[in-house]
Amino acid sequence: MKRLLYIFLFILLTSKAFATLEVYFMYAEFNSPAGPYIETYMSTMGKSAVFVKNENNKFQAEIEVTMIFKSDDDKIVAFNKYNLLGPEIEDTSLAKPNFIDLQRVSLDNGKYKIEVTIKDINSKEEPMMIIDEFEISFNQNEIQFSGIELIEEFEKAETTSSLTKNGLDLIPYVSNFYPQNFHSFIFYAEIYNSDKVLNSDFLLRYYLSQYENSKILEQYSSFKKLSSAEIVPFLGAFNIKDLPSGNYLLVLEVRDNKNELLQTKKFFFQRSNSLATNQEHINKILVDYDITANFQGSMTIKDSLYHYISCLRPIADMNEQRFIDNQLKSASLEEMQHYFMEFWLKRNNVQPGELWRQYKEQVDYVDRIYQTPINRGYSSDRGRVYLQYGAPDDIYISKHEPSAYPYEIWSYYKIRNENNKKFIFYNPHIAGKEYELLHSDLTGEIKTPNWERLLNKRNTTLYNHDLKESDDIWGGRAKEEYKKK
Repeated sequence: MKRLLYIFLFILLTSKAFATLEVYFMYAEFNSPAGPYIETYMSTMGKSAVFVKNENNKFQAEIEVTMIFKSDDDKIVAFNKYNLLGPEIEDTSLAKPNFIDLQRVSLDNGKYKIEVTIKDINSKEEPMMIIDEFEISFNQNEIQFSGIELIEEFEKAETTSSLTKNGLDLIPYVSNFYPQNFHSFIFYAEIYNSDKVLNSDFLLRYYLSQYENSKILEQYSSFKKLSSAEIVPFLGAFNIKDLPSGNYLLVLEVRDNKNELLQTKKFFFQRSNSLATNQEHINKILVDYDITANFQGSMTIKDSLYHYISCLRPIADMNEQRFIDNQLKSASLEEMQHYFMEFWLKRNNVQPGELWRQYKEQVDYVDRIYQTPINRGYSSDRGRVYLQYGAPDDIYISKHEPSAYPYEIWSYYKIRNENNKKFIFYNPHIAGKEYELLHSDLTGEIKTPNWERLLNKRNTTLYNHDLKESDDIWGGRAKEEYKKK
């Protein structure tokens, strides 16, 4: 599974709300004897769609979906437009059911851009759009994994449908966030070419590890002996009832009969679970924990603690961010202290104060470098990226190009399991230090296909929003610097 695209306002992280429709979208790449293909998964929240009476005198939602796949040279290679009907219901005052869509699109190996437009037919709201880039690179000479499809539930297939794989109907779970009420983590993947490379049985090891330090969770580790074949399907599962809140990786490893590692696949997900075993342990610690003795700073002053908690947002998980975004302003001093202690105890219940001290040094640094009259350093785009991903390996700074706004290109050799990732920040105000994140090729970050034209808008008219690259501009180096490896 390539990634989760969560659309409530607009996944490309602009601040404008295009619609109230709530949709989750993911995709995964697969191979077959007929050639590679991509599967797309879309889950529409019934409560967010408009249900109207149909010819059966029942209420039904209707979503118009347009998918365009473009090659690396911007040519359209696949197009699909269809209307997705929700389930029929008798009464709109009752719960409106969610509905799922799965599509398969055949594509050759190569780099692609996908553009998805989603419109609620029964709503006057503007359609929403997803834009993303991906690569398909299957070959016959090495063991490879498909993408990873997360599964909500499965059952034996009575008839064949788009949800059927290897005799099972697999209902996709279209999110990489697992709330407390989910106790099962189920996934599907395929292994290719083991018959050509090995022609013997092999081991598939699969486990969960902590995202921050790659520590393997042995209680969530297993293996299975599999027979070689052109395509080896695998459906795996873990009981995550006691998995604590946090960021995790699902890791798949193919090993030969000598236990030598041949191929690895990783998938990132988040868990929210305040009832997990280690949460109970943390709660016991919190009873007699002295915040002033264990943490640097003014822990009894509400304004100071407010800023200490606000600066945690770049490294907080989704559940922790909700408190910062929605509850922090009205929280009491005691609630703030409890949140702050719990935040660090989850990450290190032996020396949480030392972890906070190290992080605070980074916060103080970005405050010195990136603070402006409007924003603290940690709430600026550059400060947030620095705290979330660490110091960049390289920074290119340009302030005086003829047509470009002042900009910086940050390069990271490795972030998580992705290599050579870039962030482009620019200052459309020209004066001051209010740099905004314009574009990044990292999963989950802002993607702006026409970033180069926007960057050079200072002296260039943006007459065509579909154009991605700017005209040749004397003195401009952004494109050259961005493409550097």
